[in-house]
Amino acid sequence: MKSSDKQESLTFRRGVREGFPICVGYFPTAMAFGLVCRDVGLKIWEAVLFSVTNFAGSGQFLAINLLASGSLILEIFIGVLLINLRYLFMGAALNSKLEDGIHGPKRLLLAHGTTDEVFSVAVLHNQKLSWPYMAGLEGVSYLGWVSGTALGFLIGMVLSSELQMAVGVTLYAMFISLFAQELRQKGIMVLVIAGFSAIMNSILILGLNVGSGWAFVLSMLSASLLGALIITEPEALP
Repeated sequence: MKSSDKQESLTFRRGVREGFPICVGYFPTAMAFGLVCRDVGLKIWEAVLFSVTNFAGSGQFLAINLLASGSLILEIFIGVLLINLRYLFMGAALNSKLEDGIHGPKRLLLAHGTTDEVFSVAVLHNQKLSWPYMAGLEGVSYLGWVSGTALGFLIGMVLSSELQMAVGVTLYAMFISLFAQELRQKGIMVLVIAGFSAIMNSILILGLNVGSGWAFVLSMLSASLLGALIITEPEALP
């Protein structure tokens, strides 16, 4: 009886309640993204559609930066694909925790709404995750990101050009937060790999005149290969 009560407690309302802090955290970052979109010349519907169809902060900031530098669509596609590969593993982990009966379009919607923060909150629950709960958790987070993008774009209409240019630092803040998390989990070798990637990117662009998009892709692939060779995951305890 107790386990049944716990299962029923994962309602849509609880999902919204637990997702609201994520929504609040996403909103200012999404506003910054909307400002950057306006700064590079996108229309408001394009910026909002960007967030509606992607919902991946670091990937979107990367894509808009590559777009602004004149990178090819293929370069942007590969770069965003690589930086978002982590969601493949998060999705697989969440898939095993979903209630039976969640298939087809529902599963696709949950996959689209999976982010780092949503994943972190959802996996804290020991019981199976219900569709209403996940819809509430992801829905309110998604609303914060999309509405923040729209509002950020609109605010950009009244900000000076100097302030709009300053918003560009949010790109680096986004990647520093990801880097700090990896550094805490895997140690100093992450710093070595990041340094290798930065040096290689500089050599490709400054020394070999490779386009910034392909330089990023080649640097990321090389750094990923180096990381796979020198970083070993700790063995799970029996």
